[in-house]
Amino acid sequence: MGCNSSSSTKAQSPAQETNPPVLVEPHIQEKALTQLKLIFESIDGNDDGSVDKTELSTALGRDANLGALIKEAGFNDKYNVLNLLDTDKDGYVSWHEFQSHLKGEAIKEVLHDGSVAAAELPASEKVLQQLRAIFDSIDANADGAVSQSELSAKLKSDTDEHGLMKDGSFGKLVDEAGLNPNFRAFDKLDTNGDNVITWIEFEAHLRKAASEEVKEEGYIAAAFGLDDSAKAAPGDEHQKNNIADALDDDPVKNPMCGCL
Repeated sequence: MGCNSSSSTKAQSPAQETNPPVLVEPHIQEKALTQLKLIFESIDGNDDGSVDKTELSTALGRDANLGALIKEAGFNDKYNVLNLLDTDKDGYVSWHEFQSHLKGEAIKEVLHDGSVAAAELPASEKVLQQLRAIFDSIDANADGAVSQSELSAKLKSDTDEHGLMKDGSFGKLVDEAGLNPNFRAFDKLDTNGDNVITWIEFEAHLRKAASEEVKEEGYIAAAFGLDDSAKAAPGDEHQKNNIADALDDDPVKNPMCGCL
């Protein structure tokens, strides 16, 4: 039987039969949960691991996409939102409560649109913060620009014994941005040809690749250790377990009726 069984005595034709359960690929679920985590962390202003009424109200006023996500998940986004999400009624919304209520809708958005709309703003903020941390780390003399020698030194340190860019390195990010880190990378990044790479040039060339990485992983791997917002290292077990726990609770992992 389907999700909505009928009392009709007419035999169903094959075209009328209920669709089989919709199985969601693990990477889709992980991407949705990663983006929900970005949203949750952006709401949690004091970084205490939970969201209070003031933080949630501020976030809802700042980004209409968050209210839309909550509404599409079946909640009233205009009235008593925190109480609706606060399952154990302790006055706060935990990560577990947040993702358990919203992950179904987040998965739908990733399936249909490729990302969660409410994650765009927090992802953009994290990208700028972490890209800036990377830029400042390369700018060895702190003059506000990256010289050719500074860029060369960084890319050299990111190169393995086979001449390839190490996973999670700045050089790998340059490669993902469509530039060759081993050939004229400086010339490509120095858009106006004044022999230095400014922050504006740096951000313009790398922002898209960095944004994709943040939406997939939750952070820019090359920023780990440079900035407090890069909370999880590549391969960090706490980050993996956090997402894995949420996946274990996911009803669409083993759907009963496949109503996505």
